[in-house]
Amino acid sequence: MEILYFILSLLLSLIVVAILIVSVVFIYFTVSAGFMRSSPSVPSCGRVKRAMLADAALYLSEKQNLLVMDLGSGWGSLLLPLAKEFPEHTFIGIEYAFIPYMVSCWRARKLKNLQFKRENFFESDISGTDIMFLFLLTSTMEKLSKKCIAEAKTGAIAYANRFPMQGKKPEKKVSFGSDYETYYIYKF
Repeated sequence: MEILYFILSLLLSLIVVAILIVSVVFIYFTVSAGFMRSSPSVPSCGRVKRAMLADAALYLSEKQNLLVMDLGSGWGSLLLPLAKEFPEHTFIGIEYAFIPYMVSCWRARKLKNLQFKRENFFESDISGTDIMFLFLLTSTMEKLSKKCIAEAKTGAIAYANRFPMQGKKPEKKVSFGSDYETYYIYKF
């Protein structure tokens, strides 16, 4: 009986250690966003996400054949519902972190109008983009703002979640009472 108890205790300990190791590795690869080469992967959520999606959906419903990009698309939580609702438009998510990228690809596997690319969005071609989503930390937004201002086509719209673009005045600021629940709309 004692040996059975010992074996069960050992197995349970090994399972706990394995779960701990997998959790640490998962958190590291997810939060580090490609070994700290970019902002951490933080999903858009709550009222801000719903408001941005509703605003973008209104714009998408009035136009045809638009290109929508999410620069730093993370888990794909913004593009997936829009791609399902608007199959006539093209959606591209750019994500460098491996695990969020792989999860996004798997989630989008049945949508022909949605693709995710694992690349550095600073090197991505955004010149044909009609709508951009941005949810990046201030330091990353500073650099990305310069790229967007220089490369965005006339008439393009950018939604910046929480962190404003630098060097460009927003057309509209939408706030639900705090900086955490704020987004900015830019027109180029």
